[in-house]
Amino acid sequence: MQTKPKLVDRRLRWFLFCFLLSVYLLVYVPEPDSADGNAVLAAASAFLHYGTPDISAIAADDARFEFDMSRMGTFGVDGALYSKKGVAPSIALLPFIFAAQILPWLTMRATAMLLNALLTAASGVLLYKLVRVTGFRPRVALGVSLIYGLATLALVYTKTLFGEPLAALALLAATLCVLSWREQGARRWLLLAGAALGVALGVNMTYALMPFVFAAFVFTPRSVAAAIRSHQSRRILMDAAAFAAPVLLALAGLALYNWARFGSPLNTGYHFEAGEGFTRPILAGLFGLFLSPYRGLLWFSPIVLLALPGWWMLRRRLPLAAWLTLAVVSAQSLTYAGWWSWHGGVVWGTRFLVPVVPLMAFWLAPLVDRLFDAGGIRRLGLSAVFGVLLPVSLIVQALGALFSPYPYYGELVANHYTGVIDSLVTGLGDEVMYDPRLSPVLGHARMLFEGQPLSPAWLRDGVDVVYLATALLLMGAAFALLRQRRPALIGVGMCLIALNVVAARQIEEPHTQAMMRLEQTMQTATVTVLATDYYEDAVLDAERIRPMTMNAPVAQDDRLERPLWEHALQTDRRLWYVTWFTAQDPDNWQERELWKTGAFAYEHVLDGHRALLFYLTPPTSVQQPENASFGPFQLDAYGASAVEDGIIVELHWQAVDAPDADYAWFVHLLSARGEIVAQQDRPPLGGTAPTSTWASGDQVVDRLYFPIEAAAVGAGWKLRVGWIDPSSGERLATLAPDGTPIDEGFVMLPLEPASGG
Repeated sequence: MQTKPKLVDRRLRWFLFCFLLSVYLLVYVPEPDSADGNAVLAAASAFLHYGTPDISAIAADDARFEFDMSRMGTFGVDGALYSKKGVAPSIALLPFIFAAQILPWLTMRATAMLLNALLTAASGVLLYKLVRVTGFRPRVALGVSLIYGLATLALVYTKTLFGEPLAALALLAATLCVLSWREQGARRWLLLAGAALGVALGVNMTYALMPFVFAAFVFTPRSVAAAIRSHQSRRILMDAAAFAAPVLLALAGLALYNWARFGSPLNTGYHFEAGEGFTRPILAGLFGLFLSPYRGLLWFSPIVLLALPGWWMLRRRLPLAAWLTLAVVSAQSLTYAGWWSWHGGVVWGTRFLVPVVPLMAFWLAPLVDRLFDAGGIRRLGLSAVFGVLLPVSLIVQALGALFSPYPYYGELVANHYTGVIDSLVTGLGDEVMYDPRLSPVLGHARMLFEGQPLSPAWLRDGVDVVYLATALLLMGAAFALLRQRRPALIGVGMCLIALNVVAARQIEEPHTQAMMRLEQTMQTATVTVLATDYYEDAVLDAERIRPMTMNAPVAQDDRLERPLWEHALQTDRRLWYVTWFTAQDPDNWQERELWKTGAFAYEHVLDGHRALLFYLTPPTSVQQPENASFGPFQLDAYGASAVEDGIIVELHWQAVDAPDADYAWFVHLLSARGEIVAQQDRPPLGGTAPTSTWASGDQVVDRLYFPIEAAAVGAGWKLRVGWIDPSSGERLATLAPDGTPIDEGFVMLPLEPASGG
């Protein structure tokens, strides 16, 4: 019995998706390795957790860029740091972030890094559909899609969080929809094409040209004139509305997004004033994009050489599809040839051509078709060409997938750095662009022979057998789907299992574990300023705290750090401050500010760091005169205020005589039954103002924050206050306000907190 064509296509599409995904899991890395990827993830995580898509979690990394134009962030009207990258990839990440939040075996970064593997596998399926829609046989569509998914840059970019794979899916979808509309005439295809282009705009506003490119092929002068002559103007208007509506809706949404962040619908966050923009010579950029050993597409995907004769053959068979795809590829190429960073940063190959690589792979369809049918010398010659270019392309992608691009880029910087931002290759000598001996392809090949560390997750610490078995089982399931009548059900189930296992294997990563320990230690979840790089990008795994990162040490007036600090102080009433500094370190100005203006709760020490909780801008309490004395110190007054989640105590000290050592005080919060409910034992201002530096008459105000239910404080509650000599542990001699000695070495103060907000 012959299998129905629709069932064949369905089986092959699910085979393709699962097979490609299984391969992509073999090159998967569990964390973003670029500032772009971190920005995309930070924006998604912050939006889901806190309702604002800022990237303050990676502010420290962003501030370390040498050039402003390389930075991901721009400060918004509310003082937060926002990403210049498009919002669409962050929106696509939201389901992954949500899954990591509710499933305890998943972490944020590891789960997010599955996105582009899924998008690229979906692009392979969509490419299969495009080849079939244009009249080619299933085996041709399968061959073209496998070449795209395995032998082009698409494979390497599955292990990134760049937005280009999403743009590739969007442009491919728009192409398929337009061609389907031309074939069927159903208006829904125009609506879907417009929606796909709206997604592309959400990836980057540089795709603003694409709706016009597609519209030129949808609404040709000949078709419009014919419609007018046949009195079908209304149909043309309805078609135009269906196509334009999603694009205009996307533009309106992006305008509102920019207005909310930066106060202007046209401000995208890019640093045009610092030099970002279309400033490169276009011819040099085109050489770089296609021919340069440093980034050229033909170096990094040699199989694309066959796309040129393939397009010529396609033009004779399907002129509309050929010219439309050529127009899209040309628009993309010309746009980014003039971009200041045409090379895309520290990446593998031509990053900005990744969105149009599936369309170039589509051009291979006539050649693949002829490869199956040609006979004699012609088939032998074509097979020889494929037999050379295809294995070379596969090897090149393997070299890109096995290693991070950073080690070899570090070699180039070490030997060819110029610091000239306007050079053809930003910051590097022009020889890098032209010398084949400096190509990353050869550099990565050398790294392989030298036994350099591999980047795929399952190969980092030996062979992860469970991980490898999971990927291979998914690959086996892909072949099994070729005989299933309902491949979708089995395919979805196997993919979900494989994705969960792969992501769950990353939870033991050391920095992730360190972040989990920090979150578990912090009893109060709130804004957390991490003035340390110890946790690295694992701050993006945080689920309970709201991380904001700063470099340390850093100047108080640093133009990139100070605004973030001010924003952190205004975001919530409470703040965790995590530092490796001591309180006395002169560079630790942030902690000194907190001690002077905030109320301290408690401190935790872990992993060589101190985590301190403060209540910011505590209310001014009604002061009650006391005048009790403790050695050279006098408690002039004290007060207490009830806040929404605790008690603030304020102590006013004065040095009656110049202290001769560094002393500390203790404050115990006692219930009516005399039990210690909470306590603090520390030097004044946390040690930032040692008492040995005080002169006679100096005054200091200490503020204490006790995170307890204010409603629990009842009649008879007291504060027990005294001073000790840390060197001996003895309490200082204590006098009541009337001068009477107090043998116990402390005073008991009634606690009557006033409402403080």
